[in-house]
Amino acid sequence: MDTLRSLEILDTSPEERFDRITRIASQLFSCEFATVSLIDSDRQWFKSRVNVDLQETSRDIAFCAHAILENDALIVSDTLNDARFATNPLVTEEPFIRFYAGIKLMVDGYAVGTICVFDTTPKTLSNKQVDALKDLGRLVELELKRSDLSILSSELDVKQQELKESQKLTRVRSAILEKVVNSESLSFVLEDIVEAVEKEYSGQICSILLLEGGRLKVGAAPSLPDFYNNLIDGVEIGVGQGSCGTAAYLNELVITDDLRTHTYWESWRSAAEEAKLGSCWSQPICGANGKVLGTFAIYQRESGVPTDDDIKRIKYFAHIVSIAIEREKADEIIWRQANFDGLTGLPNRHLMEDNLSHALRSADRLSTKVALMFLDLDHFKDINDTMGHGVGDSLLIESARRIESCVRENDSVARLGGDEFVIILNNLHDARDIERVTQDLLTVLSKPFTIEQELIHTSASIGITLYPDDAQDVTSLLKNADQAMYRVKAGGRNNYEYYTESMREAAVNRLNLLNDLRYATENGEFFIEYQPIITLETGRVQKAEALIRWQHPKRGLIRPDDFISIAEESGLIIEISNWVFRQVCDDINYLRKNYCNELQLSINTSASHYFSTAPSIMEWLDVLLNTHTPSNALVLEITESLLMDADKSVTQKLFQFRQAGVSIALDDFGTGFSSISYLKKFPTDYIKIDRSFVNSMTEVSNDKILCEAIIVMAKKLGIEVVAEGIETNEQLNILKNMGCEYGQGYYFSKPVKKAQFETMLRNQLENVG
Repeated sequence: MDTLRSLEILDTSPEERFDRITRIASQLFSCEFATVSLIDSDRQWFKSRVNVDLQETSRDIAFCAHAILENDALIVSDTLNDARFATNPLVTEEPFIRFYAGIKLMVDGYAVGTICVFDTTPKTLSNKQVDALKDLGRLVELELKRSDLSILSSELDVKQQELKESQKLTRVRSAILEKVVNSESLSFVLEDIVEAVEKEYSGQICSILLLEGGRLKVGAAPSLPDFYNNLIDGVEIGVGQGSCGTAAYLNELVITDDLRTHTYWESWRSAAEEAKLGSCWSQPICGANGKVLGTFAIYQRESGVPTDDDIKRIKYFAHIVSIAIEREKADEIIWRQANFDGLTGLPNRHLMEDNLSHALRSADRLSTKVALMFLDLDHFKDINDTMGHGVGDSLLIESARRIESCVRENDSVARLGGDEFVIILNNLHDARDIERVTQDLLTVLSKPFTIEQELIHTSASIGITLYPDDAQDVTSLLKNADQAMYRVKAGGRNNYEYYTESMREAAVNRLNLLNDLRYATENGEFFIEYQPIITLETGRVQKAEALIRWQHPKRGLIRPDDFISIAEESGLIIEISNWVFRQVCDDINYLRKNYCNELQLSINTSASHYFSTAPSIMEWLDVLLNTHTPSNALVLEITESLLMDADKSVTQKLFQFRQAGVSIALDDFGTGFSSISYLKKFPTDYIKIDRSFVNSMTEVSNDKILCEAIIVMAKKLGIEVVAEGIETNEQLNILKNMGCEYGQGYYFSKPVKKAQFETMLRNQLENVG
């Protein structure tokens, strides 16, 4: 304390020599706040401050009181994850600090204070940035000791130059990441990277090569001559295969200062001379797992070696390229997940319908027929329930393999979900082909399966419909085959049946259900259950999804899957959803008042609401006003299919809700064609990762890669993520480690009635109290 007081600086007026440094610190690290803090016996006093209203704070809550005890910089990337600061009033209250970085200031061997930067969002610092912070600390020390001002000026010039370099890198990075987030094709992104680099660093010629099967393919090199690109396209990697072939093979930076003399260029010397190239510096592009994905190279017209800054820049751009490449791979994974069944690898419903449409068009051109088969494994549910999901999954995988073995090469097999498969027989000339395939299917599926040393017996029920005999469109054919399959089920299973007109009787049952649904709508047979949504970091319930249930007086409990589609087709969904919305408004007001004033309830909405010309869904805003329901208490869940088909009126309705304060969640994310462009175009607060990805997720699964890609992209877009279908502690831990904010699933709670949900909130409140 004597050293500090001897400086006679406490409680003095601001000085530009210190303010200049804190402003640079704020800009250099993109932080809202920066201070030069001096630590007295019982307080922290700010000699210089950027965007900090306080002149001093108690030493007890000062971050800098910790920093002066450190031998190195104190970096707190996220205060909420640091036990020392998570409950600090500067974190939990204004200014809500989430990131802090500080370095102690030494005078005559004693720590007297710190220079620090902090912000309201989490951050990380590179080693270069930490070094820069230390340098700024030394500048403050120089001012405290009143050393030669020329030293300060020189140091500031260096920092300004580094800032300019950082700004150049940031401009390139921002331009490229915007392309990546917008899901532009990799070839366009790579061309933009090259263009941006060559624009910012004139005189440098940039080349990006991609590694495929041990060979380098030209990804983007527009400034190199065509003959040169054609010559190196497909070059096998290895030592002596130029700078890039060698760099990719050795997985290390290769600097070739003179292409005319270097041994790596013996085979390429004449080409380099014709292209007027003097030197080449090539850096491997590596993925997150360290695997080489390609090379990023800088050519110069003259011979020469790179500076340290050049090397850092090359490595930086190689990293940016790796992000673009791995994003493309993530998109491929997302596309595959959207079109193929994750368990069996077969096409899913989405791709099956595309394949069927293509088959119908082909049949029209060739004047042939198409047979569509619905195949359902008999007694699968019993096997799955008694022997476990693992055995059930193995049975489905082996069944898929057997089914594929029965069809021709140009036919198609798909899994719709559960134990339902679809077979498309293309370009049929002879009905005997159908009989042969059907008999083969019944035979191979009736043979016993050996799974986990258990002998399992099943069989198949198959419904068949023909195009163009039975129907003219995809939807009708699917309905026909489904009805035929259910006729087989009703008749004893292990057989097949062709669709006939008599099967329309099945539609009568559907009509009866529709009539019952109308009665239920008018007579209050519905009720709501709530499934909690957990904040993964804290384990607290602050959200829940509202799920409608139908208590039929004769049929008992009818779940949404059994009646929502009928409600959609009949238009009753509008009236039903209006009732749900009003009920949820009443419930949220009661639950917020008594148990959790931050509670949010989400409501599934139908595409019918948004496409309907009726204003009913917009009347929900009036319901909010009339019931005094806070708009931020509600979340409307929409589907990807809605966004894919959205027109201007849909967009307007979504934006009206968003402007009113109602949150929007994109449900079942990943089951459709998940495009990040939708997330930028439409107002979205939450993404709900579909349970199909979470259910089978492990530390080494593709589903983990997909989920992580979704979470990373969502964070970059400022969207929070809810993972659905969490059933195990392993899944929970994986998702928490990936930074997923919220989770939902049977691991936490099944959907429960309001009274049970109320009890949950009450217990939670009492535990906090």
